[in-house]
Amino acid sequence: MMSEKLPANRQGIDTALRNRLSMLGKLEKVAAGVRVIEEGAYESHLFMIEEGAVEVLDAKGQPLDSLYAGDLVGEFAFIENTPRTRDVVMSLPGQLRRIERSELLTELASEPQELAAMLLALGELRDRRRDDLEGDATSFVSELARTSLQSRGVDHPYLHALAKGDLPDVRFALADFATQYSGYSNHFPRYLSTLIGRLENHEHRFALLENLTEESGLYEEKDIANIENFGINPDWIVGVPHPLLFKRFQDAVGGRDHSPEEESDQVVCWRELFIGLLTHGSAAEAIGAVGLGTESIVSEIYKPFVATISRLGLSARDTVFFPLHTLVDDHHQETLKQIAATFATTREGRTGLRRGMIKALSLRSAFWDWLYARAIDPEKADAVV
Repeated sequence: MMSEKLPANRQGIDTALRNRLSMLGKLEKVAAGVRVIEEGAYESHLFMIEEGAVEVLDAKGQPLDSLYAGDLVGEFAFIENTPRTRDVVMSLPGQLRRIERSELLTELASEPQELAAMLLALGELRDRRRDDLEGDATSFVSELARTSLQSRGVDHPYLHALAKGDLPDVRFALADFATQYSGYSNHFPRYLSTLIGRLENHEHRFALLENLTEESGLYEEKDIANIENFGINPDWIVGVPHPLLFKRFQDAVGGRDHSPEEESDQVVCWRELFIGLLTHGSAAEAIGAVGLGTESIVSEIYKPFVATISRLGLSARDTVFFPLHTLVDDHHQETLKQIAATFATTREGRTGLRRGMIKALSLRSAFWDWLYARAIDPEKADAVV
C-alpha cells in the first residue's frame, strides 16, 4: 500500500480548506526517523505536512502508507478525541504544522458553516482511511486463522492416529474422548456468555447472542433449510441444546458422565484456565481465544472423529453433534472473525488476539496429549497424569 508522491489534493481536501488550515497551528521542523505520532497516545492534534514526508506504520512496524506535502495525518484522534490508532514516523526531513483540536474549534466557532465544512471533510478523510485499516485488519485475522490450523492443537498425533484407526482400541479411545470432552464442551454456553460480557459494542454482543441461541437448539428457518441439505433431520436437533446432543453421542459410544467430584483434573484445569482467560484477559484476548483459537478450528478437529464414527457404524442421529457443529460453526467463525478484525486495527489489539489464540490452542494441545497417552495404553489410562 506504499504510495508514489501524488498531488497534494489526493486526499479530497479542497484548496480553500487547506489554506484555512495553513493559517492555524505552529510549524515544527522534524528530522527523518522521528516518531511524530505514537499508537495509543492520548493526543488530539492534527498535522499538516508542509515539507518532507511521513510513513504510517502497521502493527508490525512496517510501512503501510506514505504521506507528503499538503497531506493531513492524525485525523482519527483529532475528530474522535480517542487514542492514536497508528505509529507515524518522519521518513523525509521537513516541517509539520501542528494544529490543536481546541484551537481549531475556538478559531472557527464564529464561522459555523466553515467549521461544519472542515469537520465534514476531515470525517470523510477518516472514513476512507478507516476502510484501509479494516481491510488490513481483515487480512491479519485471516492469517491468524490460517496459523491456528497449523498449530499442534489441530495438527496433533492423537487426531491423526484416531483418523487412521491406528490405536490399540479405537472404541475405547472414542468412549474416553466422549467421557472427558463433555467436561469442557458442555460449558461452551458459559464461555460464550463470558465473552459477550466483555464486549462493549452492541452489534457484536447481539451477533454472539444469536450464536448462543443456536447452542440452545433454536435455529432460523434458513439455517434449518441449509442443515437439511446436508442430510441432517431437523427433528434430531431442533429444541435440543448442544450439550444434550453430545450426551446422545456419549451414550452411543459407551462414554459416561462424571459427577463434579469424579471429573479428571486435566479437564477441570482446562475448563478453569479457559474461563480465567476469558474473564481476566483483555477483550481482544477473549475474542482470540474463542474465535481464532476455538471456533475457527472446529471443522478440522472434528474430522478425525467423523472418520472414526463412520467405521464404527454409529447412527447419524446419535452422532449429529459433529456434522452440525461443522455447519453451524462455519457461520460462527465468520461472525467472530469480523469482530476480531475490529480489534486488529491497533498493535495492542493484534497482540491480544494472537496471545488469546495461542493460549486456547495450547490448552487444547495439552488435552490431546493427555488423551493420546491414555489411548496408547488403555489398561494404564487412569495412571496417566
